[in-house]
Amino acid sequence: MNDSYTNELKKLYDDAKVCTLLQEVCEYYATRSGYEDNSLEDEIEPREIVEPVYMLFLLQQREEILDELSYICKRYPNLFAQVKPLYDNILVHMDVRPLESENAHRLSVAMDGKISSAQIYDEIERICSRCQDLSEAMDEFYGWLHRF
Repeated sequence: MNDSYTNELKKLYDDAKVCTLLQEVCEYYATRSGYEDNSLEDEIEPREIVEPVYMLFLLQQREEILDELSYICKRYPNLFAQVKPLYDNILVHMDVRPLESENAHRLSVAMDGKISSAQIYDEIERICSRCQDLSEAMDEFYGWLHRF
């Protein structure tokens, strides 16, 4: 991994202005290119699952996430360069429903249709209504997802 990513990640994880979920997302996008040989395929979730899950959870607090990503852009430009496509995608979709539907569908396909898009979206809504922290909500969602 690039030293600039490593240095910025260390600072980012100590930055109270950035939520835990965005810290994790930045790390994922900054380091995923180092794993293109699929060397950690058995240790992490496949990108077909991880990326739509991240998007679905980030959309739960769209405005706050966009603000934090703007902050990351200013403070951590190397990391932001890795998440800029994600930021642009969220920013462009003022109406998040199509983006939520698209990512719920992608996740359903990645799960071989064992779970419908509607079930995915309903479970995320249910979990997020109970959990204050998106990272905790996402962990609970993965627990639910792995039952299928």
